[in-house]
Amino acid sequence: MKNYRSTMNSLTQALGVLMVFVLIFPTALVNMALFLLLVVYCLSGGYRGKWQHIRGNPVAMFSLLLFGLFVVGISYSSASLPTALSSLNQYRELLLLPLAISVFTEDCWRQRAYYAFIAAILVALMVSFAMRLGWAPPWPVAQDTGTFSTTPFKSRIAYGFFLAFAIYLMAHHLLRSQTIRQRLLWGAATCLATFNLMFMVSGRTGHIILAALILLLSYQYWAGLRKRWPIYLVAAVVATTGVVATSPAIQGRSSDIALAVSDPEKSSIGQRLIMWQTALRVIADHPILGAGTGSFADEYAKKAYDHPGILTGNPHNEYLLITGQLGMLGLGGFLILFYRQWKTSAMLPLPYDYAAQGLVLAMAVGCLFNSFLYDHGEGHFFAIYSGLLFSGLDKRQPDDRGAGRLECESSAPRSLPPARSPSGGRGVRPALAARHSR
Repeated sequence: MKNYRSTMNSLTQALGVLMVFVLIFPTALVNMALFLLLVVYCLSGGYRGKWQHIRGNPVAMFSLLLFGLFVVGISYSSASLPTALSSLNQYRELLLLPLAISVFTEDCWRQRAYYAFIAAILVALMVSFAMRLGWAPPWPVAQDTGTFSTTPFKSRIAYGFFLAFAIYLMAHHLLRSQTIRQRLLWGAATCLATFNLMFMVSGRTGHIILAALILLLSYQYWAGLRKRWPIYLVAAVVATTGVVATSPAIQGRSSDIALAVSDPEKSSIGQRLIMWQTALRVIADHPILGAGTGSFADEYAKKAYDHPGILTGNPHNEYLLITGQLGMLGLGGFLILFYRQWKTSAMLPLPYDYAAQGLVLAMAVGCLFNSFLYDHGEGHFFAIYSGLLFSGLDKRQPDDRGAGRLECESSAPRSLPPARSPSGGRGVRPALAARHSR
């Protein structure tokens, strides 16, 4: 029985790595990998230990708490029961987060899952450049209209989100590289991904998320940058100006701003502004508890009297969508989940601490312009990747922190030495540098 459980546990974690790898690929492949993971997870047994792993993790518990609010919201929802249950199903990601935390119990599998996402991004980059060069057929965006794109597998919004976060991760590896070979490899990957995002992906959300992550990166390494801040500032201004002036992906969307003023219903920016204004009317009628799970579409239709041609159940803003359904109570639960993730990230070992901070910021910024938790691709990625990052939460004493990672040391990539930074060891924030040097 012990050998069986050990084998099934390893198989579960291997399927977890596969799950992370396919997250940026088509939805059918994601669902297939998730189904296999759930089957093996249930057959592996050890449910008491899995629950203890979940219960001892604050991020997992706050995720379950937020899902519980959506369950309670069904009881007073103004929508029909099938509609409310369908909306609840959209937030199943909140269950996948604690599940992923209980899957990745060994650091070697956690490391493999962490790098599986970067490997998947590199595959997507190769496919995207191959489509751009005519070596592969373009990806269909809307087959009925004959619209195609060089953004592979997902929509430009989802792909931009994945790509911006991957650039942030690869930049950290670049800044911590110890050899010329590592610097060349991580530098090339970072540059290719940045070029792909800024010059080949038209989704503005990815561009904004990348800008926010660059600011976070600057803050994390400010101790090494502050002595050279004028050079850094000039370089940042020149790079930003050059990208804005030459990027067809950015310039191609600039006309949307003028259209938002003249004819907002025909502009994506204008439509978002209309949706947000109408969503605020919905919230004003149900400020504390909202109108219930799945109620947003019906409540929105009642308030869309000035723009009856724009009806939606998704206002492209997760904060407004959750508040419309669960009120300020639900919004508070969502924000507390982000806060708990950010707070807990300081307890994670390298490289999961910085990765967790970047993921929280990327998700928080993305939710301003899209309903990332409600959307399938972005929501699944946030939940499962958060789960693998926070499954590394270690509450042992500092003297014991290295013991649990020795078994995987031989297979771990060595591009992230502890307590290193662009300034030769002083670029990490003082508190983190002291912890990482143990």
